[in-house]
Amino acid sequence: MQLIGTGAARAGGEDGKDGKDGEAGYIAASLRGVTKDFGAVRGLDRVDLDFRSGEVTVLLGLSGSGKSTLLRHLNGLQSPTAGEVTVLGTRIDAGDGRGLRRLRRGIGFIFQHFHLVESMSVLENVCTGRLGTLRGPRLSLMMYPRSVRAEAMAQLERVGLADRAFQRADTLSGGQKQRVAIARALIQRPRILLADEPVASLDPVSAAEVIDLLREIGDEQGLTVICSLHQVRTALDFADRIVGLQGGRVVLDEQAAGLTVDAAFTIYDRVAQPETPQPDSTQPDSTRPDSTQRAPALAG
Repeated sequence: MQLIGTGAARAGGEDGKDGKDGEAGYIAASLRGVTKDFGAVRGLDRVDLDFRSGEVTVLLGLSGSGKSTLLRHLNGLQSPTAGEVTVLGTRIDAGDGRGLRRLRRGIGFIFQHFHLVESMSVLENVCTGRLGTLRGPRLSLMMYPRSVRAEAMAQLERVGLADRAFQRADTLSGGQKQRVAIARALIQRPRILLADEPVASLDPVSAAEVIDLLREIGDEQGLTVICSLHQVRTALDFADRIVGLQGGRVVLDEQAAGLTVDAAFTIYDRVAQPETPQPDSTQPDSTRPDSTQRAPALAG
């Protein structure tokens, strides 16, 4: 399958050379020949990608295309069947458990379904983002150090929810829950922020607010943001770079600034339906596929 695009954001030459941690444009994460098999199903197929610091990358593709699997490789939730995964200068596929836990402190992860503890207060949910740096169990909010509680409150203020700090998480709307999840990720002080379909469960207004917030925070803190999305227009507004996946393979790698909405839809059609056969010229017009019809995943 032919790669679409020049991959201008990938490493190589003067633009993509490795740099030191903290330098603008250094390679924050990379995958080299990464393949992941789930029994007879191939989740990733010889993936080669680099992600530069401070860059916002959106992964586009249909469900099952490998977006979530790729993200889970970047924080060690899954290990490759073959290939190498390097994050923040560390081989994540070859590390031990202690090294992986240490590395994950620098990687925030935002999930589609929030993963909050519903019976906990909003503030305590944010505090759990620091559990990786604390020793011993934390059975209530007051068992967290005062400094952690103060930092959690500051993060809630940043996402506009300081006034909800002592509410139970299950009293919040979907958009508010996702903002709590963002605050929980930020309290880790991450250098990489991964987001797996962070707006798929939200209404359009809440989705726009969450995407704008992620972009603002990424720019403010110079984070490397890697996010999977279905919405093409949102992806173009949000991303510096678009990577398309189909059947576990990278089939698109483009800078977002160079794409119009129409071009992006056309490219996405090629990602979504790369091997659609041409209509039979003998087929009656009324039964031919509509060449202008797009996949339902593109709606909105």
